[in-house]
This record gives sequence, structure tokens and C-alpha cells, in this order.
Amino acid sequence: MRAAHDILDFDMGQVEELAEGDEIVLDSLTAVPADQYQALVKRLQRDEELIKQLKHIVKAQHGKIEEFRDMLEITSIAKSPLISAYEVEDLKVALENNQDLHRKIHQLQAAMAKLRSENSSIKKVNRRLKGLLEGSEPEPLRQPEALVQLAATAPPLGEWPRFPRSPANVQSGRHELLARMPLTPLTCRGRFNHAMGSDHRDPEASSSQSPPRRQEDQARKAKPPFSRVSQLINSMNLFWRDIESSLTCLRALADVSARMLVDRRVSNITVFIVDPWLRKAVTSGNYSKTEQLTIFYLGQGKTELQALLRLEESKVCPPVFTDLQALPFRSRVCAALPVLTPNRSRVWAVLQVVLEDSRASDNEAGFVPRVLQDAGVSQESTSSHSTFTDAHVSYLQLLCSFIGGVLLYVERLEQRAKLVDRTRHIMEAAIDVNKAKTLADFEQRVKHLFSGFFCVNTIRVLFFDPDSKSLLISSSQMRKKGATTISLTRGILGQCAQKQQVIHIPDIHQNPFVEPVSDGIQRNGKPVSSHAAMLVGPMLVESSRGDDKWGGQELMGVVQLLEKKRRSPDGATQSSEFTADEQNLFQQLLTVCSHAGSRTIKVQQLSAQLAGSPYNVQALLFG
Repeated sequence: MRAAHDILDFDMGQVEELAEGDEIVLDSLTAVPADQYQALVKRLQRDEELIKQLKHIVKAQHGKIEEFRDMLEITSIAKSPLISAYEVEDLKVALENNQDLHRKIHQLQAAMAKLRSENSSIKKVNRRLKGLLEGSEPEPLRQPEALVQLAATAPPLGEWPRFPRSPANVQSGRHELLARMPLTPLTCRGRFNHAMGSDHRDPEASSSQSPPRRQEDQARKAKPPFSRVSQLINSMNLFWRDIESSLTCLRALADVSARMLVDRRVSNITVFIVDPWLRKAVTSGNYSKTEQLTIFYLGQGKTELQALLRLEESKVCPPVFTDLQALPFRSRVCAALPVLTPNRSRVWAVLQVVLEDSRASDNEAGFVPRVLQDAGVSQESTSSHSTFTDAHVSYLQLLCSFIGGVLLYVERLEQRAKLVDRTRHIMEAAIDVNKAKTLADFEQRVKHLFSGFFCVNTIRVLFFDPDSKSLLISSSQMRKKGATTISLTRGILGQCAQKQQVIHIPDIHQNPFVEPVSDGIQRNGKPVSSHAAMLVGPMLVESSRGDDKWGGQELMGVVQLLEKKRRSPDGATQSSEFTADEQNLFQQLLTVCSHAGSRTIKVQQLSAQLAGSPYNVQALLFG
């Protein structure tokens, strides 16, 4: 017992300090000088810290008292002559088991509390998402007029009473201070259109019919005040109707983001274009003719980004993120959100929003004294406008997902329009090629057809001679009289004729099967440029002999495209490879030319038979 009394005998000097000191001067909220206000705030903070320390000391001493009480009880029981030694040991074991059970119970309670917290967080997220989709029109913000009038109605500095420094006097002084302030009504009209259609009524008259105030507060906190994205989309029909291209869609993303963040100090809004198709679509439009896009590289140059600024801005802000896999990125003044497709397989672009950094003003406005909190001034009313909130990020993410779906449909529409335009050009080319009367005329029309679809230096058309089993080149291509034949066992042209399939050579100087003479690489002593690409394809027609050797088709000729060119940004031409889209177009044009060439050969053979002239391919070609 002496040990227990010694523990309770702790220093009460800290407690006595609370009752000593200078008097507290309670002045007006607007008339208090800055130094006295800061001193008052610091003293209140120090008092609260001392109270917390005393609570911890009392709690620790209480635990020790309970421990000594248990020891005293066990000692008194052990001294009793009616209880033997083994019973005392059993009591000690039971006490230890009881303590273990208490610890396990506390652990289970903590786990249950954690699960309840996670469950409530999930419910809040679900309610917030539901509120994003079912939000109504927002209400204009109302300033608390009572606090504004407080400065005018406050008494002078010398008329405020002084109270000694004690807890009771401080509490009574606080009540007297609050009694001088007018009441600030906290009731406002509901911001949601509930199913029952509640209107703005007197809270006292409708208290019996309305649910409890706690349920109303929980329902108001569960859902955001309104859905800004849905409001912008519904109120800007003409704005969204004008989206006709991918560039307009990205402009809309930046403009709507700026309107959503109108209550924030936005420094820069930049859209970084990531997808190759989107970069090509943007740079090929009118925007590339007026301004060059700034290019950034991520991941040691592996990822290329093109910065697209708003029309109102001129400063390019570099990306605050270093990897696309780390998105979305959010900090105090920066946010980077990806614009993804609905299935999240492609990244179209990245929306980056940068706010003005005003850390000093945020620190000054972040602390709200307890006296002001009791008066009705909340932490949110003095929060800075230079930070992002969860609501802002959720609105921007919903907007980015909406823009990602719009870009996907724009891409599909452009692909369909391109396919329709290509089909129209192919039909026009087929009509033009079908007008050929001779093989020489057919050759010239085919060259004109392929030159309209491909930017190449050389186009060659070779005809297959079934009698000599070789390819024939007209005199206009070789610039000499007589027939020039190429064996089917030589070069890439021979392989194409034998295999009857399209062959693409990205670099003719790196392929060992290329022959300079037969493949037309070196003519008249002038070789082609290095890293030149070649595309060769057969012209196949249905076999009239009933021979299934080539799957019911026979070879009519071969078309060769050599040395494709593309124009660089500086205006010069460079060699490039044939893309997969160009190879598919090449196959479609070969089918059109095959049918037109077969018709031309049959018509010319029939005319030669009627005239009594030879009608083989070599005779028809060289007359």
C-alpha cells in the first residue's frame, strides 16, 4: 500500500500552472491586435497540451493502482489459513488466462472496428458515385451575414470584461462572448431531389414529419452537393455537338476542366497526347500549320508525348509524372489523370492540371481557433483555393473517362469514313482500268492507278507468259526493242510468281535473295537509294482450264512497287517501309487489276483470232 501511495504522490506543479498567470482579455474578433491574438492562440494551445499530458499521467497512475490492487488481493488471499498454496497458484494461472482473454478480446474489437470503418468507407464511395450520376441543380453559396455584421456590432476594445485565469471563469467568459454574437441559422434548402420531392419548409413545423437530424446530416455527407460533370454535359449541348474531330475533343477536355475548376487558382492546363493515331490526327490538321507541338520524352526516350495547350495559354508546362504506369498522379498543387479507352487497353492522352502554389497563405488560413469554431466558423470556410480535393479529382476522372469513350467513337467514325472514301476511289479506278483496250494501254492505266495511292519512285507491271513460263517486260519499261524475259527462279519477282503471294521487303540491301538486274534495282547503271523498301504482288484470275494446281487460280502478271518515299517535316523525302494498311490496300488493287487485265487479254485474243494473227501474250504485248 505504501508503494501505491508513493505512486499517487506526483508533482502537481503543472496543474497549479493552469490556475496562475495573467488575465485573459476577450476582445472583439476584428478589434484584437495581431500580437495579442497570436499570444492568446499560443496560450490556448499550450493549455490544451498540458491537459492532454495530465490525462495521460492520470491514466497511467490508474493502471498502476489497479495492478497493485490485484497484487494486494492475491497477497491477502495467500495469507488466509483456509486457502492452500496450490489454490493460490491456480488463482494466478486463472488471472493470467483472464488477461490473455482480455487482450484477445481487445484485438478482435479492433479488427471489427477496422472492418466497420472499411465497410463505411465503401458505402460512402458507393453513395458518392451514385450522387455523381443523380445530382440536381446546385444552389448558390450563401455567405453567413451574421458573421459579417459582427464587426459592426462589436463593442470597443476597452468595454470587454476581464476574467481571472481559471477553468470556470474561462468557460463563463466564453458563454458571455458567444451570447453577444447573433445567431447564425444553419438550415438551408436541400440540394437533392429526393423521391418524395421535399421542398424548403420551416424546420420547426416539419420536424415531426422529417427524419431525424442525424440521418439528414449523414445523407447530406454521403452524396456530393451536385454532379458538375453531368451539369456541364447537359447544359452545353451545342458545345458537345460541335465535336467533329479528335483535336476538338481534346480542346473540349481542357475547356471543361477549366470550367470545373473555376473555384481554384489554376496556373496551367495541358493535355499530353500519347496515342500514335491521335498524334497523327492532331498534327495532320489545321493546328499543325499554325503552331508546332512541343514534344517530351519519358522512360529514356521510349515514350513520346506531345503537349497541347489551351488557346488562352502560351506557356508549356513539362509533365510532372515520369511513367504512364504510375498514373493517376496527384499532389497538393498538381494532378495528372490518364484518358483511357472504355476497356482501359489504350492511353489516349494525359490531362495535367497545375494550381498556383501559395503555401504561406494556406498555413495562415488553415488554423481556426476553438473560439471561432464554437462561433460557427468551420475549417472549410477558411481553406485555401490552391489545393485539390477528392471531389475535384473524381470529377476530372469522370470527365477523362467520358472523353476516352468519345475519342474511341471518333476514331471508329474516321476509320469508316476512310474506308468508304477508299472504296469509292477503288471503284473509280476499276472503271478507269476496265476501259483499256490493249495490254500496253492496260499497263499505263495500272501505273497511273498505283501512283495515285502510293508515293513510290518505280512502278513495274510484268505479264506472265504460259508458253515460256517466264515474266515479260514491255519495251517501254526496258527502253529497248524486243521482249525481255525474267525466269521464275530469279529474284524476288520469281518467288512472288511461284508462291503467288504478296512479298514485302523492308530493306532491299539487307535481303540476300534480291537480284539487282531482274528485280529492277539497278537499271542503266543507276542504283536506288539505300534502305529502300519493295512491295511485290501477283495478279491472279480464275483458271479456265479446271486445273486446281494453284487453288483454281492462274497467274496473269506481277506488280512491283519500289522505293517508297515519305516527306519529312523539313520538306525532304526519306525512304520508309510499307505499312500493314498499305499492304491490304495493295491486295485490293491487285484484285481489281486482275479482273480488268483478264478481260483485256480475252478481248485482244478474240480480235487477233478473228484477224488471223497470233494471239499469245508475247504477240499481244509486243504487237
